[in-house]
Amino acid sequence: MQKLLPRSPYDRLGGYVHLPRLIDKAKLQRKGLLDGYNYKTVGFDKHLLAFLKLNPDAFEEAAHRLDDDAAILDWISKNGAKHSPEAIEQWNEAMISRRPDTAAKKARFTHFLKEAGGGGRKDIRTYFDLIEFDEGRLK
Repeated sequence: MQKLLPRSPYDRLGGYVHLPRLIDKAKLQRKGLLDGYNYKTVGFDKHLLAFLKLNPDAFEEAAHRLDDDAAILDWISKNGAKHSPEAIEQWNEAMISRRPDTAAKKARFTHFLKEAGGGGRKDIRTYFDLIEFDEGRLK
């Protein structure tokens, strides 16, 4: 059986990195395919929902009810915070370049990288790259 994966965190919609991935996770959650993982309260999902000032449950309901990315983006534009292209790009850059910044986070990052089969890799430094490697998009 093929594992259903959300899109890459690098993918963009409406200028926002990670938004297509967040939409995919909301749809997978509603289908019961995230195995109890509460995407709305952790990591980049939580950060994007906060940046957009969206209620996580309302977002999930809209992502489930609406048919495509364009309709969901329209819903976001009507219900979320408005950001300038510059603010969006600044947020994007902060998310793309995020890397472990404490000893505990570095240890956890290294552990996950090793579990994904990348022990010893020095080219995987950011969380986005770790996700890409773990999901097979970065070789």
